[in-house]
Formats: sequence, structure tokens, C-alpha cells
Amino acid sequence: MKKPVLTTAISMALLVSACSSPAATDTTTAAAETTTAQETDKEETTARTSEDSKEESTGKGQGFGGVITAHVTTAGETITKVILEGPDETPGIGQAALEELAAQFEEIGTAEIEGVSGATVTSNGAIAAVRNALDPEAYPYEEPEKPQNAAAELTPVTFPGDKKIVSATTYGLYTKSEASFQDAVIKATLYWNQTDKNVYDIRFLQAMLPWDDNGASGGWANLTDEAVIKELGDAVISFIGSEHGSPVECNYAQYIQIGGIVWTGELGSDPACEQAVVYTAEIDGKTMRLNDYVATEEGGAWYHEAALEDVYILKTPRKSQADSENTAILYRITYKETNGHGESYWMSDLKFSGNMQAIKDFVTEHGFGYQYYKDGGITQNEDKYWQTPDAVSGATLDEVPTYLDMLKHLYERIESGDYTEEN
Repeated sequence: MKKPVLTTAISMALLVSACSSPAATDTTTAAAETTTAQETDKEETTARTSEDSKEESTGKGQGFGGVITAHVTTAGETITKVILEGPDETPGIGQAALEELAAQFEEIGTAEIEGVSGATVTSNGAIAAVRNALDPEAYPYEEPEKPQNAAAELTPVTFPGDKKIVSATTYGLYTKSEASFQDAVIKATLYWNQTDKNVYDIRFLQAMLPWDDNGASGGWANLTDEAVIKELGDAVISFIGSEHGSPVECNYAQYIQIGGIVWTGELGSDPACEQAVVYTAEIDGKTMRLNDYVATEEGGAWYHEAALEDVYILKTPRKSQADSENTAILYRITYKETNGHGESYWMSDLKFSGNMQAIKDFVTEHGFGYQYYKDGGITQNEDKYWQTPDAVSGATLDEVPTYLDMLKHLYERIESGDYTEEN
């Protein structure tokens, strides 16, 4: 009697098992699906939160050739992506460094990168651009001051249609006396009215020199930026000079490239001062001193043409050829008309521009029948103004005769038929 009961129990158990299995499976599957959905929603929410926390900003910095723009993406305080644009950086050097710099920012996650060797200026510009993007208040971008160019800012000479105007140009230093200070190369142009036989216009353009014979802070090659001095290293001529009787620290660039010519400076002496940085270069197979070369017609014309382009402060005597690896800084030669030269120094109320106008007025009124160079034609009055017999000037004793002498030379050249027709 027990066997049928066991069979029946087993059968019932199997029946219950067979009937309940689909329901259990569905419940388990639903629970699994719910868990998966919740995890998916969580991942998507996390992703959306991560995307929402990302910020994009743009900054600027000054590179070697121009502005570097940084497009920076951050998550919290971490940099996640950087795109650098520097279209004016040197092809193959600065531009090639931008991609590597971007990778450094992304790898480290901050703006504190090492930079790329051989592209220091570009690296510094990229770092400045990223910092400006991250915190423009703490790291503002300031437009670099554009060197003032007197040639572009001078009011152009206009020529009347009813008169014949001719011109002649010459170049020189302030004085032919070797013992006098020099700080600029003069370009003098005389415009002559052949119809009326009178001066039509006079133009002076004075391009500043890298060394101005005063043994101290004068001259644009005297460096003041500590970062540039450090980068140049041994390519700096350092000494203690004297300015108005007081000691002054000087740090002159040893190698400068002007108009395609590399000039090398050495600390020596000059007739005007005991300590002088003398710049020399090989020109046509001869070793030429810079101040001697620019005092010639050829050298003066070359220097004024070169003043319209960038000058390179070099780390080595190798030509830069727009090579940021060998260039510490670019410079644009300034002119006395635009750099405020002498405005706070001269005792004369005329200042620099007034000095030039006094010379022009004197020549226009009195013509060219004089010989003031080296003949004592300049005196100093009781008010400490240097003056010609008929014109007051705040310029130094040696300068005024030289301007007058140059204009007399140009007048004689025009009279001999050596001139350029302007209209």
C-alpha cells in the first residue's frame, strides 16, 4: 500500500515543479533586467554629470611670431583637452611644438608643464595662453606694444603740381668727432623747390643705435628683462658702467642680427668712453665696426632699411633665419621722433621735436651760406640753451653743426644735378 502513495507524492511534486518553474524564471529575469536598467541609467547619469561638469574656455598668449590661442577643456580643476593655434609660429619649430605642448597639458592636467626644448618662446606663450583661459583675471592677456615706426607715422611730403620739387638724401652720425657720443643714425632729406629756388621741406629720421657710446644704459642692446638675460646665458656682456657719474649695471647682448648681418659685441673702449661694447661684423671681406659702417652712405641706408624689420637678439653667432631655437627675443628699432627721446633730459623748452624744427627754420630762413661744422658757430647762452646766431636749440654742441653740415652737403649735391625728381 505504501508504494502507490510514494508514487503519487513524487508525481505531485513533479507536477508542482513543472507548473511553478516558468513563474520563477520570469521573476528572476525581471529582477536582472531591472538591475541592468538601473546600472545603465546610473552610468548614463554619471556620463551626463561628467559632461555637464566639463568647461571649455579660450585664452591667449604671446608666442615667438605672434598670438597663440588655447582652447582648453576642463573637468573640475583638471585639464582634459587642449587645442593650441599659433599660425605665426615658425614652421617646423614653433608650430611643430604646439602639438607636443598640448599633449603635455593633457597628460599632466595642469598648466605647469616643462615645455619643449628649442622652442622656449613658443612654450612660454602656450603656457600663458592656457593660464589665461583658466583664470583670465589672474593671468590677463595684454596686447604687446607695437614698436612705433617713425617712417610710417611721419606725415608724408606732398608735392604741388605747379612747382618742380627734387630731393637728395644722406646718412651719418651726430658728429664726425670720434670723441663725441653717438646714439642714432641720421637720415637727412632735403626737398628743394627748383621753381622758386627755395627749401620746400626738410626731413630728419634718427634710428637709435644698439650702443650709444656712453658706457652705461644707453642703446637698445642693453637688456633689462631678467628672463631674457638668463636665457642668453654666456651670450651677455655684463659690466658696471657709469651714467652721469653714478654706477649702473649693464647687460648687453653679445650677438645681434640686423638686416641679415650678425654683429658680435666685445667689451672694449671707445674714444668717447673707457668701457664700450664694440660691435663688429665681416662685410665684403673686411671687419667693420657698426658705428663706422652706419656713418657711411651705404651703411646708413642699410641700417634705416633694416630698422623697418625685426632685429634678432641671438644666443649664438649663427644667423637666426627666424629660428626660435637661437633667438631669445625680437626687437624693433625705435626712432627719436616716436620714443620720447630727450623729453625729460634737455633743459631747453624746445625738447627734441623743437630742436629739429629750429634747425629747419634756420636753414629755411638763412639758406646754405654758412660753415658751422667745427668752427665754433654754436654757443651756450645764460639760460643753458645751445644756440646758433639766429636759432635756439636744445641739442648738444656737437649735434647741431652736423645737421647743418649734412643739409649743406645735400644742397650742393642738388645744385650739381645729383637729385631725385619727386613730381
